[in-house]
Amino acid sequence: MAIQSFNGARRIDVGDGDEIDLYDAGKVNITITRGNGQTIILKNFQDGDMVSGSKTNNKVDTMSDAQGSSAGAVTKDKLGSLQTTLQQGSRSNELLSDMYNNDEVFAMWVNYGHERYGCDYCIIQKAPDTPYGKSVPTRQWTIDCFKYDYNGNAQ
Repeated sequence: MAIQSFNGARRIDVGDGDEIDLYDAGKVNITITRGNGQTIILKNFQDGDMVSGSKTNNKVDTMSDAQGSSAGAVTKDKLGSLQTTLQQGSRSNELLSDMYNNDEVFAMWVNYGHERYGCDYCIIQKAPDTPYGKSVPTRQWTIDCFKYDYNGNAQ
């Protein structure tokens, strides 16, 4: 199968059990849904990573005693965070600034292919650092998630 006939599937079978995985940053969907139901797709990111997500605490806490007996506890902790870095003059940056100034709780989800992560209950942790210099200024926003969810096989 030629690259020219790539149909948007995540993988191309190139024969002999080999395959090529293709990534298309244009198909990463980063959405915010405000309390009034308005849904916005974030745009105008820095040159580099657009968004990242992480769980704040471990899903499982383990321990072992001096004699090697082990135990583990599933914590049920659901805290997480999302980070996005936007161009300072963008509408997306203006949106997050407005939401920050109004202590707004909102939903933020990142979708790409079968992977989905984010939360329905987010709030912006703090105002971004605000440097100016030779390059286009950027603003890194950290969003706290109260019920962070990651699904690598979302359908």
